[in-house]
Amino acid sequence: MDIKSIRSSMHKFEEAVFLGMEFDVGGIPVLLAGAAKEGKRVQLYFYAAGKDTAKAQEQNMEIEKQRQKGVLTKREELLWQLEGQGLDFDLMGMIRGIKIAGIDYRFQSGNGSGLEEYNLEGRTLVYQFLCHQVPFGFLEQADLSNIQYAVFCLEGEYGELPFTKEDFGQAALLTGPRHFHIPVKHQITAPIGAQADRGYTFYCEGLKREVTYYINDISLVDTLADYEKKQQGWEGNVQEDQELFHNCIKEICPPGMRNLMIEYECDDTFLEIYAKEQLEEKVKINTEPAVAFFLAGRAKKEMGMHGKRMKVCIIQYPVEPDIQEIELEVLGAIVQESLT
Repeated sequence: MDIKSIRSSMHKFEEAVFLGMEFDVGGIPVLLAGAAKEGKRVQLYFYAAGKDTAKAQEQNMEIEKQRQKGVLTKREELLWQLEGQGLDFDLMGMIRGIKIAGIDYRFQSGNGSGLEEYNLEGRTLVYQFLCHQVPFGFLEQADLSNIQYAVFCLEGEYGELPFTKEDFGQAALLTGPRHFHIPVKHQITAPIGAQADRGYTFYCEGLKREVTYYINDISLVDTLADYEKKQQGWEGNVQEDQELFHNCIKEICPPGMRNLMIEYECDDTFLEIYAKEQLEEKVKINTEPAVAFFLAGRAKKEMGMHGKRMKVCIIQYPVEPDIQEIELEVLGAIVQESLT
């Protein structure tokens, strides 16, 4: 690091209001350090608590050791991703705009991350606000590496700041619906076919509410045969791409095997369901280029018998076509905040 690199990382505030204002976003404290004009852009600078990066790095190293030894299971890998992923609260994904002096200002773009040691630009920005005596409130005692920030640019171009410091007296954040990717870990043994009228419940800490779902039907699908049938009507596709996808499908559903299609009923939630044997497999170290592949299904009807929305999960793991019973695990869920 040298002075030149520090100077190039500094924001060029032509006009600015320095605030240190705290907001509550669904029980999460968020700090607005200030707003500034840079060129014709007006930008707002937000901060919130992030994850413990040192602890996350330790967990990552432990998982990688298990992977290298060949003892890491698919279940352990997926739970590690669920329980240790990203920031607990995502500024970029949550805040959509701000109301200042009765006027709604929407954000047209944004960027940000955590304030790890290597993030020179992010840390320099903090120092700039500290030089202007901006209080950081609940973040004053937090380790910098455990703080996240976001810089949002208002829609439009501006010749001057459209508001004053006093205008922020009645400011309110405009937020979007939250969603939480959380572990569930429900183990279920069920027969193939229509399911008994039984509900399952788990608790979403982020939204402070219970979530109920029903598995209505478990059926077998011949993914390979369905793919090959559809492929016959395709035109203009590159042969190399077709072969790549065909090979992926064969791995997910080899000839003579089947995949499981789970139809379930749940509002505002998407379940991640796996076969028990699938989760017990050891994770292989793949030296070939990775190919992401996701099978999507469509429910036979929109609403279920319990008045909740029907959804489908296709398990990308081969099973015998004469299977009568299956051990499943609802490992995780994406729970969305209701819009109503």
